[in-house]
Amino acid sequence: MMNKIVCDIHNGVQNSRKTIEFLTKNSSWTWIANYPIAVVNEINRISDEESLKNLEAINFFNEDGFSKNDYTKKELEHLQLTVPSSIKTAYCLCLKKKPDDTYSFKEKFQHDRWKKVTDEDNFEALIESSKFKDVDTSTVIETELRDIMRRAKEIPSLKAIGFVWIVTVPKDTKIEDILDHYFLNNHIYVQQGRKITYIAWADALANINMRYFVNTPK
Repeated sequence: MMNKIVCDIHNGVQNSRKTIEFLTKNSSWTWIANYPIAVVNEINRISDEESLKNLEAINFFNEDGFSKNDYTKKELEHLQLTVPSSIKTAYCLCLKKKPDDTYSFKEKFQHDRWKKVTDEDNFEALIESSKFKDVDTSTVIETELRDIMRRAKEIPSLKAIGFVWIVTVPKDTKIEDILDHYFLNNHIYVQQGRKITYIAWADALANINMRYFVNTPK
């Protein structure tokens, strides 16, 4: 299944600068960009006065100071526009079918910072994307990848599904050691002028070993 998803992504990267739009038109899966994966759980987690004011204006928190579990697409889009610090999104999620209008979130413990998305029955793969410049070192690149994976692993419904990293670097930047370390042989590339876009993947994010580093922290 992941090989077919990666094949579709590879076609998208090769044939369009707007990969997600290409996938939406040319793939059998459903692709949702900027997919909401977490919303803030408790009122005391909001320290910015302006953000708090905007959330209170839409009655975001109940009388006990907690957010609700279910949201419409319109409500989540409003949060992204008005209080971006109250919501986390993924670059893209690959789904089995079009999602319902309602998105559900749930905290693990009562006072968690975030409620996390729970529609894992419809999830096929999480796709994240990164772009780097000549000045970005191997350490910077690895650190961003690890940050992406660590954040996603905190969400059980994402940890259990496939993971794809689309990363664009200057053609002279060598990152094969990082890709081999985290993704083994599961990576391919597309060269476009002076840049290379790598597509790396794992059948399940949970299976990626993050215990060791390529660039050992000082």
